Amino acid sequence: MPEQTKPIGIDGEGYEGLTRAVLSMMTDFSEIIGRDILFEELGKDSGIAFSSDSGALVMTEKRTITGRVIQTCQYPFLVVYRTASTQESQKLAVQATLDAIGKWLCGEVAVINGKAVQRQGFPALSQGREITRITRMNAYGTEPNPDGVQDWILPATVEYTNTFKPVRAEKEH
Repeated sequence: MPEQTKPIGIDGEGYEGLTRAVLSMMTDFSEIIGRDILFEELGKDSGIAFSSDSGALVMTEKRTITGRVIQTCQYPFLVVYRTASTQESQKLAVQATLDAIGKWLCGEVAVINGKAVQRQGFPALSQGREITRITRMNAYGTEPNPDGVQDWILPATVEYTNTFKPVRAEKEH
């Protein structure tokens, strides 16, 4: 099994832009399914939301001969679907919705109510950042609480580059 790459830093300035980009994609998808997908806001027993898992992370960094810095970065996040259903058919529907969200985010074809939909391109970022791809894991259910409310989780990661020329301090004469 390959060794997991660990972050070498954070992209603090990129966090807000990445959060807004994911929110934009979620808003587009919520219009397709007719349900709101919010940022870090779930109802007591239902709702769909997404949340940043660990911020915007710098995974690698290279400097070019001209002094530009090229970083490969990740923005891991979770899509959470909360439901109070105990019926197998409804749990399978939750799983199918999360799978469709994952396909949508990754640019794959998703089938919603018998209609094939596919997101075209990624939202534009600012200041030298560009989304290169989005990956996802399989969705899974957490242990239901005593009231029967259960969260279903879809882990996903935005991979992006951040290219910039660092500001140099002026030399004192």
